Amino acid sequence: MKHILSVRGDQAEDILGILKCVATAEGALDLHEIHKATLEAVAHHLFQMRIDVAEFKTSIDGAGERITDAGLRKEIMNMAGILPFLEEENMETRIDAVAHLGAEFKFSRRFARELHGLCHHAIMELTICMLRPASLTAGRTLAGLTLKFAGSAIHADGSKKTLERYKRYEELDDHIFAKVLTKYYRDNNFELPGTPHAPFSNGLMYHDMHHVLQGYPTTPLGETCVLAFDEALIDEDLGKALIAYVAQFQVGLLFDSTLPLWKNQFKPDIVLRAYERGGICNTNFLKRGFDWSELLEQPLQDVRDRFNIPLDGAIVKGPDDLWCGDMGIVGQRDSKDMVHQKKRWLEKIFAKLNVKSED
Repeated sequence: MKHILSVRGDQAEDILGILKCVATAEGALDLHEIHKATLEAVAHHLFQMRIDVAEFKTSIDGAGERITDAGLRKEIMNMAGILPFLEEENMETRIDAVAHLGAEFKFSRRFARELHGLCHHAIMELTICMLRPASLTAGRTLAGLTLKFAGSAIHADGSKKTLERYKRYEELDDHIFAKVLTKYYRDNNFELPGTPHAPFSNGLMYHDMHHVLQGYPTTPLGETCVLAFDEALIDEDLGKALIAYVAQFQVGLLFDSTLPLWKNQFKPDIVLRAYERGGICNTNFLKRGFDWSELLEQPLQDVRDRFNIPLDGAIVKGPDDLWCGDMGIVGQRDSKDMVHQKKRWLEKIFAKLNVKSED
């Protein structure tokens, strides 16, 4: 569990004040409604308090003296790093406030430099930083992920044994974890794991289990929630990945070339509740080599109870809810909040591999 989830009282108020300083660029900007809602969600879900953020007055100056724990500092920086990307206007002005906070915490200037780079789609450094977190959320090593996706291009991936197992799962009772997992693939029009030439189903098999266990669809909001849950659950730092995906889905800044750009997909109360749920989960199922085999044959609710994952906060709560969400199937979605642009070469490649073929 992350340090920030155990903060209470005066220190919690101090952190909220610091985050407000970032949101307002240290008083230079008015507090935008999306930032106000985010700070209130942080207070409620992380610090277990209801507050009026307008009352908080503090300064970034001296933050390093008031907050000395290195782990907590990093988590505050990651929360602060989200704030510039919640509104299209004044992103870089708010990043300057993040840079000031980083200086107080004795952080490298690289953190703010990466955020400025994200504003201009100059993301090489940030992308490199994301490789290890990506392997954690996918449940595979970097080499394994690379080989899985490369193999699909030459039709050398897939596993007959895995595919047969998932077809057997389709015959289980509806409340069993594995049966719900097959509904997830069906709702999204994804091939079952083990199918040849299906890199997403094969390479992200464990990530898909996270979706079902946590109760989040494959919408931009659902993907953000899975990452927030996972970030709170483990000791490793997924904070930069969360910042990058918020930027891609909230203000349309390119980070992941395999995904479309969106705007206005960040819902503070839902995402911060996901972070809270991850923090109270008692089992690190992101651990490399975690054995899912026994769990998949059990009722999904029993597994959630065992892991202390409450249904409250999930988006997909019952059999009538679709795992693709209310936007339709991945690759076929159309919304006023999508940023329509010429498809990049990598997106074109993966678009053909993401869903079932028509034949």
